[in-house]
Amino acid sequence: MRIRYWHLTITEILNAKYPLDKVNHWEIKCLYGDYEHFGIFWYKYGTPFDKEPVHGICFYYNEIPEKIIQELINYLISKFNGKILRRQSRVFLEGSKEINDPYNIGQLANEISLKFSIPVEVTLEFEKVTKEEVDDNSFNFPQKKALPIVGID
Repeated sequence: MRIRYWHLTITEILNAKYPLDKVNHWEIKCLYGDYEHFGIFWYKYGTPFDKEPVHGICFYYNEIPEKIIQELINYLISKFNGKILRRQSRVFLEGSKEINDPYNIGQLANEISLKFSIPVEVTLEFEKVTKEEVDDNSFNFPQKKALPIVGID
């Protein structure tokens, strides 16, 4: 089964314990205002760009000034490397270092929150999760933040 844990705090991420091979996707959503936000994310199987997936860290933005977008690009490149590709309101760091462990995701969320003085929330999605792992709370996330995803694994 697939399951998403959403609206997670930095502390909840840092206290998590999960098998890294089951992470399918993560996102750090950064809220500037009602309409102004950006999200840094990663997909295990790559993010669609035209017809081919791009592997690496990516982000999207909405109503964010170009100065902040450039600051975010510079920060992420310094941390993860990669080749910058832009498509409308999305930026891809093709070939960048990829992370999926709780420590590095939590650290990134904390650094972004501090750097831009904004609140963040984290979402993690897992694949091939057993019912026992969910029932036993093996990943150490708050049960109320679990959202099963319907469909094939």
